[in-house]
Amino acid sequence: SSPTHDNARARKQADIYASRSKRTAVARSMFSRRFPDIDVSKSSVQELRGMEGIRVRNMYSELGQQYGVTWKGRNYNPNNWHIADNINRAISAANSSLYALCPAIIYSMGYMPQLGFVHVGGTLPFVFDIADMYKPETTLLAAFQTLGANPKATEKEVLVALKKRIESFKLLDRIPKD
Repeated sequence: SSPTHDNARARKQADIYASRSKRTAVARSMFSRRFPDIDVSKSSVQELRGMEGIRVRNMYSELGQQYGVTWKGRNYNPNNWHIADNINRAISAANSSLYALCPAIIYSMGYMPQLGFVHVGGTLPFVFDIADMYKPETTLLAAFQTLGANPKATEKEVLVALKKRIESFKLLDRIPKD
């Protein structure tokens, strides 16, 4: 039978979400994948979010240097899209695509995108929890590599590169297993 033939997984997710200690344990598990050399077992979720923020900011800078893309920081306004620089638009377009893919996988497995463990606000926190684990190897590399090769690359070119990364990393197989 399929994972969505009943609501057992959704109920299990809700049970974990409802327990502060279980929710924290899941969040720590997600962070342990990002920080394999650090013992996260005693860190609060807020501390781990701070560590993640530093890690991601450093990653943006390193990718900018590696691919020769000028990086001035993560800055864009979805209501005024065209004032953002090319790299911010490229990252946003790629992230939006990943955010569209993740709910399909989450729903197909019988889970609820609305109940996250690292992210708790907004409409789809579990989508952001899952997507954040894969951005470094998918959306960020697609954006920086594409603009490094062609500074005037379009968002469509970034999305083509993202599709190739998703396929080569077998993301549709990996997300459910992970």
